[in-house]
Amino acid sequence: MFKKRNLLVLAIAMVLMLTLVACGGEDPAENDTGAEVGTDEEVYELKFGHVVRPTTPKGLAAEEFKEIVEEKSNGRLQVTIYPDSQMGADQEINEQVLAGTLDMNAPFFSTVTSFVPEFELFDLPYLFETEEEAFNALSGEVGEQLSSYLEEKNLKSLGYWSGGFKQLTNSVKPVKNVNDLDGLKIRVSQSPLLVTQFRAINAGGISVPFVDLYSSLQTGTVDGQENPFANIASRKFYEVQDYMTISDHGFMGYAFFINNDKFESLPEDLQSIVEEASREVMARQWDISKEKDAEYLQEIEDSGMTIDKFGPEEKREFREATQPAYDEFLKQENAAELLEKVEKYTE
Repeated sequence: MFKKRNLLVLAIAMVLMLTLVACGGEDPAENDTGAEVGTDEEVYELKFGHVVRPTTPKGLAAEEFKEIVEEKSNGRLQVTIYPDSQMGADQEINEQVLAGTLDMNAPFFSTVTSFVPEFELFDLPYLFETEEEAFNALSGEVGEQLSSYLEEKNLKSLGYWSGGFKQLTNSVKPVKNVNDLDGLKIRVSQSPLLVTQFRAINAGGISVPFVDLYSSLQTGTVDGQENPFANIASRKFYEVQDYMTISDHGFMGYAFFINNDKFESLPEDLQSIVEEASREVMARQWDISKEKDAEYLQEIEDSGMTIDKFGPEEKREFREATQPAYDEFLKQENAAELLEKVEKYTE
């Protein structure tokens, strides 16, 4: 009996030893596929806030960026989007990205001017005649110089998106030329140069955050506003505005950027994916913006708004009347250099 008990103990001991050897032969830092746990499989998140509807060209670009990044990274990089001013107005989102509490934004150029005043370049009336001119400038030397200013603020530029050309709407009367704007209260975004532009023609130049614009139009706090077809239609400004003038007086662009500390905190392969996705999205976003303009204009026409259009003469008069905006811009240190670079793409 004693002998049998010893044999049983010996057998159990041998089984335990074999189990320990088997466990010790597996690297605890690897899973069944051989991938290192806590390195390649770690999941990173980017938080992306913006102020427009997800269905606009800008909103669609944000969603496409998310889709491409998550697919290329096999889910290792997740993008959480907060659209439609969920995180505040553009200025507030910009401040959060600068502080690092949010990671990304694609704000209207005019809202960037509070910390990179050179972006006031795009608040100048009739700077570009076509979207092609604007795209070439932002894809070339003009975009490179503006990106360098963003980098000085610890923001990594990921490209520039199009919002199209701005049009004028109001609830008072038809605007057939610049003189018809005299006495109207026109809302502009938070840009001193836009305020200067509209005050030069006695048209108010009242600054109101985009998120509050519909209610300001509805209550008569302002008579009118300037925005591309996409924002006029998606925000249904035609419900509280009776007149629109297709003026094309200013190009609305968006600066797509990420907090640089956040970008640098990502592994190099994920940094490359972010940059690749950004290039892909920028190339398509401009085409989508242009294509959807026709749809938005049709929606506005169907709303019953009275629509007028500036011809070459009306555009020339508007440009001459708003010369003070150019004069003010040229007081900046880098203004003349930027305007010279723009001229290479508009000649």
